[in-house]
Amino acid sequence: MPQALDGIRVVDIGISTAGPYAARLLGDLGADVIKVEPLDGENTRSLGLQYGNTGYLYHVNNYNKRSITLKVQHPRGRDVFLDLVAKSDVVIENFAIGTMDKWGIGYDACRRANPSIVYCSVKGFGESGPLRDRRAFDTVTQALSGIMHSTGKPGDPPLKAGPSVCDLMGASVSSLAVMCALVARRPYESQLVDTSLFDMGAFALMPLWPLARRGIADGLRSLGNEHPLHAPYSDYACADGRLMVAVVADAQWRALAPLVGLPAAWTRVQRVEQRRAIDAALAAWLATRPAQQAAEALQAVAVPAAPILDLAQVATSAQIASRRMLGRIRHATYGEVPLINTPLATGTADGRSPRRHQPPLGENNDEVIGELLGRRDEFASLRAEGVIR
Repeated sequence: MPQALDGIRVVDIGISTAGPYAARLLGDLGADVIKVEPLDGENTRSLGLQYGNTGYLYHVNNYNKRSITLKVQHPRGRDVFLDLVAKSDVVIENFAIGTMDKWGIGYDACRRANPSIVYCSVKGFGESGPLRDRRAFDTVTQALSGIMHSTGKPGDPPLKAGPSVCDLMGASVSSLAVMCALVARRPYESQLVDTSLFDMGAFALMPLWPLARRGIADGLRSLGNEHPLHAPYSDYACADGRLMVAVVADAQWRALAPLVGLPAAWTRVQRVEQRRAIDAALAAWLATRPAQQAAEALQAVAVPAAPILDLAQVATSAQIASRRMLGRIRHATYGEVPLINTPLATGTADGRSPRRHQPPLGENNDEVIGELLGRRDEFASLRAEGVIR
C-alpha cells in the first residue's frame, strides 16, 4: 500500500531521542531514512536495558531506517555525507549549536550540496535567543520552560514529568514541520526548519499562560493532578487503587452532583471556589468502591473518569491490544525484541508494525555508500583511513 512519504529520502544524523524519533516518524510514513552513525554507533546503542547488546532506546527510535557508519569529521567522511545529502530530500540533526558547522556539514554546506534540501535543526533552545548556545537535555528544557514548576504535588519541590516530554513533543513537531516544508518546497530553494524542545515545553503549558501573565504564577506551582480552572479535577483513593476524575463542563457536574450530595447548579467558578468541599464529598463516595467499578459508573453518566494504571496493567489492557500498540519482532542480530509500535495508524491491519527492523550498525553501508553513491571501489581505502567501518 502506498504511503504518504514514499520516494522521500531522509538523512538522520541525530543522537539520543529528539532527532532520531523525528526521523523515525517520517520513516513510519514511508520515507527512506538513512541513519548516519559514528564508527562505534549512535550513543543510545549502549544505554539502558539491552537487547542483543543494544540499548532499548535505540531499538524503539530507529526501526524503519537503514544504517551506515561514517566518520563525518574526516574530510573524506564529510565528502561522502554531502554526496548523500545531494541525493536526499531532508537532513535531521540535533547536535549542540555549531557542531555540524565545525564538521563542515551544517546548513550552509548542505544547501550548497543540495539547493533544495530541507534541513531540520532540533535544538534544546533553537537557533536564536540568549540560551541558544546552552547545552540541554529534556530535563533542562523542562526546568526552564515551566514544566517542572507546575509538576508535582502541592507543597513538594518542582518535579520533572515522568517521560521525556520535551524530547517527544520536539520530535513530533519537527516531523510535522519537515512534512510542511516538503509540501511548500520549491526547486533550488532550501529550507531551514528550526525547532526547539524549550518552545514545545512552553507551548505545552498554553492553558496556564493567561494566569501567569496576570502575575499569579506562584499559584501554578506543583499543581499535582489538579487544574486551576476546573473542579473536581484530581485523583482520588478507591477501595483498590486510585481514580482520575476530570469535570470541565457544567453538564458533567450536573450528572455527578447528585451522586455526592452537592448542588447541581454550581457553575465552574463556584466549583473552583468549593474545590475542597467537592474533593471531600467525592473522596467519601469513592472510598469503598473499586476503581474500575467507579469509573464505569461515572462514565455511564458521561463524567470523564478512569482508574490510574501501572505499565504492567496498560500492557495487558484490551485497549492497547485493540490499537496494536505493542508487538514483538524476531531479529537475526538482536533476537526477540518487544517494541512499542508507531502511534501513526495508517488504516491497514498491520500498519503499525515496523516495515523495516532496526538496523545493526553499518548494515547498509554497501547499498547506500557503495550502490547509491557509487563509491564501492573506495571501500578499502575508506576503511583503511577509519572513515567507515
